[in-house]
Amino acid sequence: MSSSSASARSDSKFRILVVDDEPDILLTVNAILEGRGHYVKTFDNPAEALSHLTSSTSNNNGATPYYYDLVITDHRMPGSGMSGLDLAKRVKEHNTAKRKRKTKVFLMSGSFNVSSLPEEFIQALKSEIVDEFIQKPISNDKLIAIIEKSFLSHNNNH
Repeated sequence: MSSSSASARSDSKFRILVVDDEPDILLTVNAILEGRGHYVKTFDNPAEALSHLTSSTSNNNGATPYYYDLVITDHRMPGSGMSGLDLAKRVKEHNTAKRKRKTKVFLMSGSFNVSSLPEEFIQALKSEIVDEFIQKPISNDKLIAIIEKSFLSHNNNH
């Protein structure tokens, strides 16, 4: 590995919001990503995550909206009243309304695989509501690779 790619990786710290109804997954993903130096916030309920994303935090300089570079969400979260795909749509609508930097959304599912995605997932990928589909279970290394590749390809347009 060249030193330039290593320094590019170590300099790229992201704000990541993770939403999943399985506590073990939240703990694991949080530990992996914080271990890479990223800021991570986790929620086990998509409605609470959306409320957090669309609210503001008050500091001495006034109200500042929360901003995340990436939202990683599970698709199926029974009992929450909102799917990961619903959350992805709301995140993108919020970004458009606020004209913020684009927040990427990765949708995870253990129910489908890449070769048998439902039509609504395919349309969400085509329309960029969802930036990546992640099949669960996923190895720690593969998750890190997908995140870093997504941001490196986006940031290397110079």
